[in-house]
Amino acid sequence: MTPTRSLPLSVLRAAARQAYGDLRPNLMGAGAASILFTVAAILVVSRINDGPLQGLDSTNAFGTMFAASAVGGFASLVMMQIGGETYTDRIGGALLRVRILPHGPLTWAIGKTLSTVALVVVMQVMILLGAAVFVDITMPSPRNALLCLLIAALASLACAPLGFILSAFVRGIYSFMVNFLICGALLVTGFCYPVSAMPAWVQAIQALLPTYWSGHLTRWTLVGDPSWEIGGSFHPVLGVGVLLAWVVVGFALVPPVIRRSFRTETIGGLSRTQSKLRSQSGL
Repeated sequence: MTPTRSLPLSVLRAAARQAYGDLRPNLMGAGAASILFTVAAILVVSRINDGPLQGLDSTNAFGTMFAASAVGGFASLVMMQIGGETYTDRIGGALLRVRILPHGPLTWAIGKTLSTVALVVVMQVMILLGAAVFVDITMPSPRNALLCLLIAALASLACAPLGFILSAFVRGIYSFMVNFLICGALLVTGFCYPVSAMPAWVQAIQALLPTYWSGHLTRWTLVGDPSWEIGGSFHPVLGVGVLLAWVVVGFALVPPVIRRSFRTETIGGLSRTQSKLRSQSGL
């Protein structure tokens, strides 16, 4: 086998090893406790909110809609996870070390995608199972459950490019905080509150983003109540199309963004960043 043909396999193997290394601390010990706490919080909020929101023509309680939205909308957490891990890798010097490795940036990006998407999908599965047991959501049929999990995985993949693009601009604590706030706002509008009750300009922005359509599709699958939707109706084909477009176009844009971002990783830049961080923390 020629080196050219063996390259993709070697990159994928290295990315898989990196993903496994990133997943271990998140699925064991304190990481597992954090996941369980987050999922439990979603389910508790869903359970105790047993009345519909005022002003909405909804037959379902807020908690039911919230839980159904969370299964898909939690895909937005991929952006925050990528942003946080990119910042940690940057200030710790990991990105600088990756830069000098053969195909290092590509391997790093694939591994980070695999680990963050896998982590969020695990949480989405837990929310789906918990909602079916503890929340007023009809136990989905095997077909609907599989469809819901496929939507959740597709939504997480669709959100990953946005996470890489936003994290490319994170160079210090302040830009990290801005990135965190942007991702948090997209996460909240994705499933925590009906987009139909928001201003028209917010609805127009959300209609272009995977954060809205991920929750839209799981609400369509699990509850079938369109009261939270833009225009008051479901558009599953359009939703899948938007998510696929973000996967295809988004990952086409990620490589040049990653390459440009890695070109700025230098020893001098890392030293200045770490020095500024120590100064800001009072050390």
